[in-house]
Amino acid sequence: MTSTVDSSHEALLVAAVHDRSPKGIAAAVHRLIRSGRLVEGDRLPTVRDLAQDLGISPATVSEAWQALAAVGAIKARGRAGTFVLAPSEPSRPVRYLSIGGAPGADGLDLSTGTPDPALLPDLRDALERVTTRQLAWTTSYLDDPVLPQLHDLLRRTWPFEPERLTVVDGALDALSRVVEQVVRLGDRVVMENPGFPPLIDLLERSGAEIIPVSMDAEGIIPSELKAALAHEPVAVFVQPRAQNPTGTNMSVARAAELARVLETTQIWVIEDDHSGDIATGEDVSIGCHLPERTVHIRSYSKSHGPDLRIAAVGGSADAIDPLISRRMLGPGWTSRLLQAVLVELLTDPAAIAAVTRARSTYAMRSLALRAGLAGQGITSTTGDGINAWVEVADERAALIALAAMGVRVAPGTPFMVGSNDTAHIRVTTGQLHEDNVEQLQSVILALAAAAGAGPTLRGV
Repeated sequence: MTSTVDSSHEALLVAAVHDRSPKGIAAAVHRLIRSGRLVEGDRLPTVRDLAQDLGISPATVSEAWQALAAVGAIKARGRAGTFVLAPSEPSRPVRYLSIGGAPGADGLDLSTGTPDPALLPDLRDALERVTTRQLAWTTSYLDDPVLPQLHDLLRRTWPFEPERLTVVDGALDALSRVVEQVVRLGDRVVMENPGFPPLIDLLERSGAEIIPVSMDAEGIIPSELKAALAHEPVAVFVQPRAQNPTGTNMSVARAAELARVLETTQIWVIEDDHSGDIATGEDVSIGCHLPERTVHIRSYSKSHGPDLRIAAVGGSADAIDPLISRRMLGPGWTSRLLQAVLVELLTDPAAIAAVTRARSTYAMRSLALRAGLAGQGITSTTGDGINAWVEVADERAALIALAAMGVRVAPGTPFMVGSNDTAHIRVTTGQLHEDNVEQLQSVILALAAAAGAGPTLRGV
């Protein structure tokens, strides 16, 4: 490994940096690494030396180094210096993989965050109607990516007037594609804490620095968002209803208040309405106030079926037009056959009634569990959707205790962006059957016992 800084490397860096902000420096170094002009083992200039060469503050270079270290491009080795690392394999979605139950695990699995299959509308009739009548099949790879009937349905039900609408392969696909358009290496972004683990994985993989903000019963706390603006974030990510994991619904008043905090900025607002029609909360959006800077995502996975793999994306054309163009060089469009099935489900009275029943059933299941826990003196969120965020004395002890009783839940740590004074677990209430009183009482007692379990001796 190189032990001294090659003067040509220092000159290379100075010549490559045109934008002398932390983001610009990090991006320039990253480009040099990807192009092979900087290779594994190359020692980088010290923060002080590069700052002097560029005529900027050492703190600016230090921020760039931190951003590069966060994505595994460089590593500081104390007094030995800072070195370029070998290009790494794409990082695994560590948080995402750590929240679900193991396939085939024994006992009751309340960890997955997935809907109850018995409450989904019947796809069979919709598929039969779609496949037995003559369809306007794709005639060109350049056809509009959204069926006209679905486009009209979406526009009529969108929470604000969108400049552009399209559909992609689920909410996480939508988030991934939006992140690709609006977030760059070294950017700062704001998101809720606790938040959605796959989104945290996505943002960390993109090289973004996440600024966590807390929530109350109405959503993100405005004063915390205002304080976060001092860090110059490029985007704020929110789940406006049935927030995962807390179930919080953003209120209409809070959406307006957050919009006032953001109105003098150029920050993107990315809203992930992952629960869609099974949420009892209002379809609230900051886009009602800032439509030109809002991208709203609505998923149909929990309400109509995960295997439909459809989410709608609507809002600012500045973000969605590049997304559509980029997608032309990949999948091109979401299956128009599946889009036609979704149109059937959104217009068929029986399917509409099924989703309405599911919404009320999930609400009852959640209320029954939370009321039972409250009766045992256990604190949990009073939110919406199919999950409950339950406070425990010690996360690891709670998980072990529940596993011993045949109940699997999701650990709270993967949902945390920053520190938290209390430990939690996430329980998928949507998998509990309200007519199975014995099962419900058993789960309540198991959760109550686990919530009070003290720290265990951690093995090596």
